[in-house]
Amino acid sequence: MLRSFAALALLACARAGVVHEPELCCNWATANGPPSEVVRFSVLVREQGLEEIRYIALEVSDPASPKYGRFLSKDEVDAFTAPRGEDVRAVARWLSSLKGARIALGSQSLFNVECGRQEAEALLSTSFRTVGNAVTGQTALRASDFTIPAEVEAAVTAVIGLHGLPLPPKMRQTQSTSEAVAEVTPSVIASTYGVSGVQVSGSAKNRQAVAEFQGQTMNSADLVTVFEQEMPSAKALDAKVSKFVGDVGEGTAQVEASLDIQYIMGAAPGIQTEFWYYKSYAFCSDLKKWTTTMLADEDCPLVHSVSYGWQGDLAQIGCHEAEVQAVDDDFAKLAARGISILFASGDTGSGLSGNKLWPSWPASSPWVTAVGATRFEGQTVGSTEMATDQFGSGGGFSSSFTQMNASWQTAAVKAYLSGSASLEKFPPAGTFAPGGRATPDVSALGEGFQVYVNGQVMSVGGTSASTPLFAGLVSLLNEARMQNGLPQLGFLNKFLYANPGAFTDVVQGTNAINRQGMPFAYGWECTEGWDPATGLGTPIFGKLLAAALASGGKTTSLVV
Repeated sequence: MLRSFAALALLACARAGVVHEPELCCNWATANGPPSEVVRFSVLVREQGLEEIRYIALEVSDPASPKYGRFLSKDEVDAFTAPRGEDVRAVARWLSSLKGARIALGSQSLFNVECGRQEAEALLSTSFRTVGNAVTGQTALRASDFTIPAEVEAAVTAVIGLHGLPLPPKMRQTQSTSEAVAEVTPSVIASTYGVSGVQVSGSAKNRQAVAEFQGQTMNSADLVTVFEQEMPSAKALDAKVSKFVGDVGEGTAQVEASLDIQYIMGAAPGIQTEFWYYKSYAFCSDLKKWTTTMLADEDCPLVHSVSYGWQGDLAQIGCHEAEVQAVDDDFAKLAARGISILFASGDTGSGLSGNKLWPSWPASSPWVTAVGATRFEGQTVGSTEMATDQFGSGGGFSSSFTQMNASWQTAAVKAYLSGSASLEKFPPAGTFAPGGRATPDVSALGEGFQVYVNGQVMSVGGTSASTPLFAGLVSLLNEARMQNGLPQLGFLNKFLYANPGAFTDVVQGTNAINRQGMPFAYGWECTEGWDPATGLGTPIFGKLLAAALASGGKTTSLVV
């Protein structure tokens, strides 16, 4: 649960009915020109049963529990979390005063609103303006402080999208292929991690997906080229995205989207793969739209890889704590449904800013699996792996989420902290929250990935590379389980931390490194066992497969 002072401040604001605009920073300022005449935002009605959902999610994800694998259905999750009817009606009455508005239910608890600017200003007692970023050239429509009227205040959890800003443009770690960086391809991944022993059926029951945001589209011709050049023995159908969801994701190839789709599919050829894309530019509201779409899908893909996040104060991109909690609640619901969500742990190392360390969010949610990045020592394929140093592999301790819902990592984290205080560059007290949800959970190769972008090969790195790689391996484990009459793995972390022997421990390197590869004053060193640079380590696929098949579980729904 959220416990930061910012969260307490926001709750105080909510009781007063006023939600304050976060201060603009990081090159954002009011821009010239009239604001848009169209406003889009969402109103989240207060849901019920979220504590029960969290409890169930942990039970059905625990290999030691007799209820392991007895995931909830969409309808069961909806029944647990349905808002009170009087709250829904109160919000509907409030919004009905908007003249000419388009109001639609995104879910049983989410109203999506599109209306005129002046009508929104009157409804929320606010004003809108255009803001712009002088460095990135990005713009956004933003409200000032806004008010939730007393008659609906108790019924509303959050009004989403009025202060949101986009993430900065993705700056991938790229190198020309002539540089001395070990080149990583699908075959290198398979040989490095011993990927074998699973015959993929191509069943629609076992599907995976990447989620893309902020203008990151893909080009199917590049995907075909990857399979032709790097996996010539694969079937032609293996190089085809099975489904596009959301906005139109097929277009000019962008580096991030190309990396994600090529390596989730390259790590698991034959697994049906979907491309989920949301082109708008307010990160928290885009995330909420994505999670709402997943929860509305009765047959959602079982594994999702996401390479986006923010290593810093979320107020800097206009994300209120109530919005963060709403997304986190959705992650818990998806865990209860048996969906695996993997997030890149970030590329800014320990995230040192001022006198505080910032892990990446959403990777720091207790309900997702955070993936860090490694490279080959000596930049020689097949050598021992160490933490990345062309960029810092993100990790650390959340000041927003405790280990209350992440008790599966408490022993590993305690062991690290008790034996690491004397390490070089160990952060001083007060710069991090030792009881916070700790990331990453696992890691994998993250430098030198050979990516095809509009027909050209680029050498790309980032935790954005290691995450789809690991996600593809999870889909292969699901394939083996389902062929043996077992349910999918679902929320992964209890399984992963219960099987540390299925990972190669990474003991070299540090994440006291920024995005450009320059040193931070302090950060987290790799040690024996779990650490906040590379987590449990890198996968040994054969051992993960044996553990997955030995974990059992039931495919019947949980009766409550």
